[in-house]
Amino acid sequence: MTARRPLNPVRGAFTVKRIAVLAAAFAAALVAAAPAQAEKVRIGYWSSGVSLGFGAVLETGKFMEKQGLEVEYLKFPDVNAPTKALAAGAIDFAIGAPAAGAFSVAVDGLPLSIVLATQVAELDFVVPEDSPVKTMADLKGKKVGGSPAGSATAAITSAILATNYGIKAGEYEAVPGNDPRLAQFLVQKDIDAAALRTVTIALLKDVKLRKIGTFREEWTKITKQPAPPVLGVGVMRNDWLKANPEAAAKVIAGMRNAYEFGKSDKTAVAMALAAAANMKDEDAKAYAALWDGIYTVSMEPADVASLKAEFDVFKTIGAVKGELPDAALATAPYEASKAVK
Repeated sequence: MTARRPLNPVRGAFTVKRIAVLAAAFAAALVAAAPAQAEKVRIGYWSSGVSLGFGAVLETGKFMEKQGLEVEYLKFPDVNAPTKALAAGAIDFAIGAPAAGAFSVAVDGLPLSIVLATQVAELDFVVPEDSPVKTMADLKGKKVGGSPAGSATAAITSAILATNYGIKAGEYEAVPGNDPRLAQFLVQKDIDAAALRTVTIALLKDVKLRKIGTFREEWTKITKQPAPPVLGVGVMRNDWLKANPEAAAKVIAGMRNAYEFGKSDKTAVAMALAAAANMKDEDAKAYAALWDGIYTVSMEPADVASLKAEFDVFKTIGAVKGELPDAALATAPYEASKAVK
């Protein structure tokens, strides 16, 4: 029997070390070869009103996908539904939740954060051209159409009437409805006046209306500041935000890019609206022309101060209660988005 040559300890150690190095290199190659898994986000918005325009451009332009996100869009027929969906964990981000509703859930302690101001309240108070109503003060005892209770529009309307004209909630009848429905009510003389979005008024070419006031002017009387009130806000679910801070920054970067795109290419906005909302080309162009005045994507210190002031105004008329926690206005995702292209 041939004697086995003893193992060279130096050579054996070198062989084991080399195998380990090769194994590590192979594992690293596998990781590099595997595609990076896109971060997922569920985005919800109201399928009407101002939310429709931004949502259509956001989806059509794939601005979230360009940030490497795997996105699912959910559209809701009710203005307050996205906020409810957030609270239920059904979505991660709402692009234009009503400011009043967002304030209320924040006060209630629900795990949601306001991360953006996204929609500006560019609305006018209008009446039929032949209406006996001449001024805002004449709305006492009248039927006034507007967005449903719980919406920012309803809260702002109440604040304007109560603060500037002494008309309290019980001294006029609030008639809820979406803009097309309210316009129909005006034509039929079922209501005396309505708070309609400027984009809606621009599309009502065959309806003769007369403006008696604007949200921007009336809000300035209350706040003594030129900025219009914030109508819609971007709201994120805290659990998702904490688990996906980088994705949250990408979401806001996608929002910023969509906003800038809309400002620079009104033709593309009109095309997106025509496709998403079956609008006539003329109506889509009229809507697109108002983009710069009805949308914003910002959470600068001035926006935070404006939102806090808005909460205080809503509180004075009973639209919200309690105290708004500072943590409810989260600026970190917006600041982080500035480093994302």
